[in-house]
Amino acid sequence: MLILLGDIFGYLALLLVIFTASFMLVRRRLLKYTKNLNLLRKVHIYAATAAGFFIVLHVAYFFSYPITDAILLGYLSAAMAVFVWVTGTAFLERLRDSLFFHGTMSLSTVGLMVVHSAGAGVNIPVWLAAVTLVVVASISVVKAWDHLSKVVVSLEVKKH
Repeated sequence: MLILLGDIFGYLALLLVIFTASFMLVRRRLLKYTKNLNLLRKVHIYAATAAGFFIVLHVAYFFSYPITDAILLGYLSAAMAVFVWVTGTAFLERLRDSLFFHGTMSLSTVGLMVVHSAGAGVNIPVWLAAVTLVVVASISVVKAWDHLSKVVVSLEVKKH
């Protein structure tokens, strides 16, 4: 099994995206220990920037024709990564609920990246992609349920 430089760039991007998404899920717990919100933001922003850099290198290394479904999924995940970056910027600007959407799109990007790699038939088995998708979908449902419950409680408070 030959691992090309482009594969390494892709794996580094995937690992950094997973790190940043996971990091944001435990951000409040980390904040209790560090008491330094600026440090947590910097770690997240630097890791996300590095992930974006490796995504660009990965796409540049493997840019080729013909475009298959797996390659199209890779391009879609790269586009979603840009969207995640923009929503992260919106969160920094304090737009309401942007963190929820930012986190959900991050998780979706991870799922697409793994399916892209498995579909391309390179180095990631299909069963691992399936497990990753189940985990991503489960976390997304739990976070959506948590967010929805906060919205419903907020609406009930406004009624009274």
